[in-house]
Amino acid sequence: MALLLAGCQSDLSLHSRRIGPGHYQLVADRCHLGYRDAQQRNPLELDLEGLATQKCRGRAGPLEALQQIPSRKGSLFGECLRSGALRAEVRCR
Repeated sequence: MALLLAGCQSDLSLHSRRIGPGHYQLVADRCHLGYRDAQQRNPLELDLEGLATQKCRGRAGPLEALQQIPSRKGSLFGECLRSGALRAEVRCR
């Protein structure tokens, strides 16, 4: 069971779509367990920031228009206790 939960946490889907010169729409979708406490940031935001850095070759601006969207992650055996997806836009500098 522990292996299923560990695999579930690492199940990440990242997508990007160019919507203009140096302007991208990013989506992060993952199966995760409990991730939030007062000191910890949302891992979906961290995933989007990493994707933005990759797309903008290290010159990404701040994430804009953050929006929670329905997740496409599911589970056959109940190993995905919580899933989430986040969409944002970024402009490269």
